[in-house]
Amino acid sequence: MAKIEDAKPKNVSGGYHRVFGIPALGDLLSRVQSTVISAGSELERIIISKVASIRDLDEFLKQEIMPEGVFIAPKKQIKKCKTLKFPEGEPDFMIFKRRKDKQACHVVELKDGHVFDTKKVVGERDALRSFISRNAQHMPYRVSGHFCCFNQGDVEDILIGFKNRIDESEAMTGRQFCELLEINYDEIVESRKADQPANVRFFIKELMKIDEIRDLLKKP
Repeated sequence: MAKIEDAKPKNVSGGYHRVFGIPALGDLLSRVQSTVISAGSELERIIISKVASIRDLDEFLKQEIMPEGVFIAPKKQIKKCKTLKFPEGEPDFMIFKRRKDKQACHVVELKDGHVFDTKKVVGERDALRSFISRNAQHMPYRVSGHFCCFNQGDVEDILIGFKNRIDESEAMTGRQFCELLEINYDEIVESRKADQPANVRFFIKELMKIDEIRDLLKKP
């Protein structure tokens, strides 16, 4: 897990300042928010490190029969691809898998959370479906799209978090995602907990440096 101590937010949120009226507290919460975002990027890096990466997606897509195994193309590699079209943005991952003469491509948006506003859900759903419809012709195997909420273990809760604007087949738990990739879900979850105690200590330490907070805690 990312550390709050290492966070360097590009923009300090004036919203936190306005909510609490304490600039130092607003700055600290901005660092927390920055850490939340970094944790999502860290999760993507962990996933990439555990699966065979595709170095040249254009070359890979020329194969009618892909090699046996599981292969991943992250957003950075997808963006370089000249074969595919993504006017509404590229997905986080394309997972290619061949086992027992069956091969498929899973287009995945990876989420650390699972509750989103309706406008965001509809926009991302339409973008994912558009990406698949525009590019399925370039992939001579079954293609499906998914929204993986890594920390949610219940598909029904994911559907509720997405305001029931995606199909059940598009909702994917973190464990299902790791089973698709043939990697250990529990191991990743445990490794991401490593910095939690340090984050708690740092947050409390920084909180207690704020005069207004100390004064409030002294009051009966």
